[in-house]
Amino acid sequence: MPEFHPRALLPVLRSRIDRWPIAVLTGARQSGKTTLVRDLLPRHGVREIAYTSLDDPDERLRLAAEPVRLLNRPDALVVLDEVQKQPGLLDAVKLLADRKAGHKFLLLGSSQILLLRQIRETLAGRATLLDLWPLALAERVDARAVPPSGLDRIWHDGERALSRLGVAARPVEDERRWRHVRDEHLMWGGYPGLEPLAPEDRAVWLRDFRRTYLERDLGDLGQVADLDQFALAQNLLAARTGQLLSYSEVARELGVAVNTVKRYVRFLEISYQVFLLRPLLPTTTARLVKSPKLYWTDPGLARILAERMSVDDGPLYETFVLCELLRWVSWQPDAPQIHFYRTHAGLEIDFVVHTPRLVLAIEARAGRRAGPADARSLAAALPDLRIPGLRANAARLGIVVSRSAQVTEVGPNLWSIPDWILFGPAA
Repeated sequence: MPEFHPRALLPVLRSRIDRWPIAVLTGARQSGKTTLVRDLLPRHGVREIAYTSLDDPDERLRLAAEPVRLLNRPDALVVLDEVQKQPGLLDAVKLLADRKAGHKFLLLGSSQILLLRQIRETLAGRATLLDLWPLALAERVDARAVPPSGLDRIWHDGERALSRLGVAARPVEDERRWRHVRDEHLMWGGYPGLEPLAPEDRAVWLRDFRRTYLERDLGDLGQVADLDQFALAQNLLAARTGQLLSYSEVARELGVAVNTVKRYVRFLEISYQVFLLRPLLPTTTARLVKSPKLYWTDPGLARILAERMSVDDGPLYETFVLCELLRWVSWQPDAPQIHFYRTHAGLEIDFVVHTPRLVLAIEARAGRRAGPADARSLAAALPDLRIPGLRANAARLGIVVSRSAQVTEVGPNLWSIPDWILFGPAA
């Protein structure tokens, strides 16, 4: 049994390191970036790693004195962890990368904005960007690599894969195990640090994570005058996960200006705590000016912050599905886009995942059964979805994902699929 769960991003990261002089890996604190680099990369063909954590003030002082000389390691992959704490080092990284002497750099950070601003200004054209999220359901395997999920099969083989998933025989013990893993994942989320803990300690870990975020990440991102007010904003926004974001409503409840709420949401977004899902509209400008839906990026943290105990909660289940989609998209070589769909008449689809060759419309249902009635909005909207750049012969499939027991066809190009089959390893 491996010491660590495999990460599906690892082959993509390894390929990018080979092809680019600088790779940038960002993600939420405690999502596993350091473990990925220090423990898993060496097992994947990267033998020599020169690792430095810029959380250490002594390391920051040492590198600030002679950055070019100390970073000049063409024999190794030079890893700078928490690089947003010393963005001035990027000038030395740029200089060495431009020498074309085989230098390779991997920059890690837990907040996007400081890092990406410096990359735009200093490393444009030299750096490739990747995101690492907490564990996905498919990554909770005892193996050296992440096996293909049901979603992988569907994405590559379309309706043929759905038919095969529907008739695939699975051992009863495997079904029980993966339903249990799904329940744990839905309840507690995917932060790797939770896994060895007893259930009574996991809520404590998540609350401590929240406190650490307030004390450390906000120090990196900017000044917040009132941390208690920001913490209350976290709770209010967690209670709205899976809903359209109304800045004015949150501002009224907090008793602050709308711009303050926008700043809070931006801090949460750039530190990977929330994700703003944009509507499916004809142009980028139209998508950006319409209200997004707000999702917390970990179902366990959302549940704790919103003080919701039940995993039967519809918005929390929808949050779980969006989290799995975000993780899956992050390791795709040709990443699809995700939007939600809503018409003025009230027709809605939770998620539309699309590339020019395929549209996958997904409805999330928290119940343990799903049938044709749950696919009505998919049946009504799927044939007429207008997506810029979509090929005329593109396949269109609709999926209702739930905690049901088996794969069933519920209409033309419409299927009901259990979540543990869609997001877990395919049979």
